[in-house]
Amino acid sequence: MCPRADLRLYGRRLIPKDGFQSLIHHAQYRSHEIRVIAVDSEQGWRMQLQILHLGKRIARHAHPDQLYLDFSHARIAGLLHAYEIVDRRLARQGDGQRP
Repeated sequence: MCPRADLRLYGRRLIPKDGFQSLIHHAQYRSHEIRVIAVDSEQGWRMQLQILHLGKRIARHAHPDQLYLDFSHARIAGLLHAYEIVDRRLARQGDGQRP
């Protein structure tokens, strides 16, 4: 898993006119940058996920139907989902390099 030193929560709060906020969590995992974006709404928190490698976006996921209790739950779910995506991607690349 991602070492604790790589988990950085920037206190960036984007508060639009309707009063809802969004928080962004940045992490590094196996040379990939992970961004978990959680947006607060009346029903709960919604999560979006971006994965970048060498500055290029390789995956972008939005889970509009899934709601989370708070930012911590959305962050953990996003990180676990990102780890699975990165591991699958690297496993596919490893299989393609074998003779």
